[in-house]
Amino acid sequence: MEKDNLSQIRVIGAGPAGLIFALLTAKKTFQIMLHEKDSEGFFAQQSRALALSPSSIEILSEIGISPDQDSSFIPIKTIHTSQKNSFGRVLIEDDGKELGYVIRYKNLIKLLLDRVKTNKYIKIIFESEILSINDQQDFFTDDKSKIYKYDFLLFSDGIGKLLSNTFEFDTDPDMDGLLALVAEIRTELNHQYCAYERFTVKGPVALLPLENQNLSKLVWTGKKDFIMQMLNCDKQSFSTLFADHFGERLGKLTHIDEKYAYPLSHQFIRQPYQKNILVSGNAAHAMHPVAGQGLNLTIRDLKVLLSLLDKNDYQISETLLKQYSDERKREVRSMMKISSHLVKGFSNQMVGANLLRGSGMFLLDNSFFVKKMFKEKFSYGKN
Repeated sequence: MEKDNLSQIRVIGAGPAGLIFALLTAKKTFQIMLHEKDSEGFFAQQSRALALSPSSIEILSEIGISPDQDSSFIPIKTIHTSQKNSFGRVLIEDDGKELGYVIRYKNLIKLLLDRVKTNKYIKIIFESEILSINDQQDFFTDDKSKIYKYDFLLFSDGIGKLLSNTFEFDTDPDMDGLLALVAEIRTELNHQYCAYERFTVKGPVALLPLENQNLSKLVWTGKKDFIMQMLNCDKQSFSTLFADHFGERLGKLTHIDEKYAYPLSHQFIRQPYQKNILVSGNAAHAMHPVAGQGLNLTIRDLKVLLSLLDKNDYQISETLLKQYSDERKREVRSMMKISSHLVKGFSNQMVGANLLRGSGMFLLDNSFFVKKMFKEKFSYGKN
């Protein structure tokens, strides 16, 4: 495909992945059209928290989005990792540079949309759900029976059944049946911009700092029966269970907002491209949130894609997409394995496993070079 023919680049999904892709690339000479099944107002209601690594912050700064310019970014100054009933813990502190940032989904979307609306190369069609794709003749049809041609198509939303016969996924059956419970909680003590990861036999408990010092976003993952029990119990019972599993590092729970749960998936696409179609974001790799790498991995994906486009004078070909896939495969699989091993490893209750994990965390906490390696891995995806 020649550059002059790339007037019909279409993106299915106007979440963070689709919007970031558009903003990184649409300053060039071709038009990008995003199709989003939900309304614009839907995004304004999404208050879940996203953890952004330093690499993601650097890439976002390239499109004019920076914590220096917007107070909706909450810094992470410390990461505290521990396990229940064990002496070991790992404490990673900033060395003059934040370990990352937390931002609400709706706030990030607003920042991205504000920039999209002023970019003459980008257009979004909201409430446009794609029902069928003809990947042989390069067009798709939406729920209003409108037909759209494309020269290049990026999936940044789940492909569902649209291309199920084309793309194959590797899954981890041991991760099936897991749910994540999410809620905002207020605690007696201030979080001091500390993010917590607490491993328990019932599943990992993560707390992300929010804008008020005693407000945190709770993400508790585990097997369906236990998470549903937590979802349906009253506030007093929830507070008791939380204190039993997390401890009182932040004091007592003083308030719990509405709880909700969603199913987790752990899969990645074997080959994310075909001809002139590329699958990205959660559509390409969905993982357990224990390592906080889902969106960060996607943003690094997009940065590599942009770099290859720039080197190839923005001519998109199957050869370029193969090169992209080959470059990203190693890190994607590495992060998938790390997430899986963390969940399985800390749920293992064999005799001596707790002591072994505690000793490992103690050694990690006291090794400057190993800790630095871990920090670089989760901040920049370095292998």
